Amino acid sequence: MEANMPESKYAGGSANYLVRHLLGVAIAIRGRFGEEIESRGHNLTTAMSHLIVNLPVSGLGMSDLAARLRLTLQRTGQLVGSLEEFGYIERIADENDGRAKRVVFTRRGRKLLRDIDATDIAVTKEIATVLGERRFEHLCRDLEALDRAINGPDDILDL
Repeated sequence: MEANMPESKYAGGSANYLVRHLLGVAIAIRGRFGEEIESRGHNLTTAMSHLIVNLPVSGLGMSDLAARLRLTLQRTGQLVGSLEEFGYIERIADENDGRAKRVVFTRRGRKLLRDIDATDIAVTKEIATVLGERRFEHLCRDLEALDRAINGPDDILDL
């Protein structure tokens, strides 16, 4: 990654630059999301949110979900159990393997996804308004490139 990064006047390791601002923006966006989702009747922990955004609408088997979350099967089962208690997801028989279970969204879970999408649109519009169209497009492109360079080319989930 370092070889591809151009020199920058901000590349000095100062806490007042890149990391400080990235964390500040991320914390503010997470807070804004949390407040909005809570105002819509949902109360999720960070771990629950991580599972929600990593579960495709079509569902996943428990092992695949655990691998995607990079968690043990036991910890994934605990999170799934918590989200089942809240009524967001359920385990159903896998149509291809009657012994296996798939984790899928319930009606309430699909409502949560719609609320997440609406919140995402609102927050995105706020950021675009602050930056202006051109700067916003550059930011999105650059953040995607940075994310893929650091984290790899994960498929974007269609929520």
